[in-house]
Amino acid sequence: MKTIKVSLLSEEKLYAKNIFSKSKNISEDNEIVEIELDINENNKSTINGISSIVMKIIRDKILKDHIDKEYSNIYPDEKDEIYIYSLEILKNKEPFIEESIRQKLLDYIRTNDYINLDGFVNFRMKNFKKYILAVTDRAVEEYIIKKDQDEFIKVLKYFIEIQDDKIDLVKVHIKDEDTFLIYDKNGNRINEMNNEDIVNMVIEENLNSEDFLISTLLSLCPKKIEILDTLKNNISKEMINTIKSIFGDKVSIVYQN
Repeated sequence: MKTIKVSLLSEEKLYAKNIFSKSKNISEDNEIVEIELDINENNKSTINGISSIVMKIIRDKILKDHIDKEYSNIYPDEKDEIYIYSLEILKNKEPFIEESIRQKLLDYIRTNDYINLDGFVNFRMKNFKKYILAVTDRAVEEYIIKKDQDEFIKVLKYFIEIQDDKIDLVKVHIKDEDTFLIYDKNGNRINEMNNEDIVNMVIEENLNSEDFLISTLLSLCPKKIEILDTLKNNISKEMINTIKSIFGDKVSIVYQN
């Protein structure tokens, strides 16, 4: 058991007080708040609490400041959306990040009884901070790609809305990652590889199987689409979600017993 003093900025005061509500030794001086805590390596609650505050600093300050600095001029109207999307990506990494923070905190307090959390994040976690910012930059790339995809899907949905239905029903059978079969309502096979325009587009645009399936469905303009998924993995689920996002209520899933 040892006692340490934790220093943090006043903007983290309420959050810290909620975590360490039982601590009676809390002092404030202008913009600095200091909390005296008992540390027991066999009891992780205090370390977990400090780690939670550090994680909050990363989310609310470091992440937000980085986005404001790097992307405000490029995406001035989207920086808030980028920040929210980055938080979602970071959330998936939090278990790993928090465990790393806890380990660094434990290593530090073994030889120190005072810790300034803002300085700890900026200097003691400098290399780890680079990792977090790299995750953020990757999140921004994913956000922009997703935004472009969403815009493209809107265009496709509009295209479908203004087209007349050419066929009553199309049945799609997803067999494996690169194979799907298309049938009409009577069970007759539809082979769009005989459609020269689609084949040329596949070759020129280097389309994958999902792109080819979407292009085929767009060319057929069906009134209804039934999908039988015998692959049943993340790839087929993603393919189905894409089709549903474009064709909406026209799509239904057929389940095989």
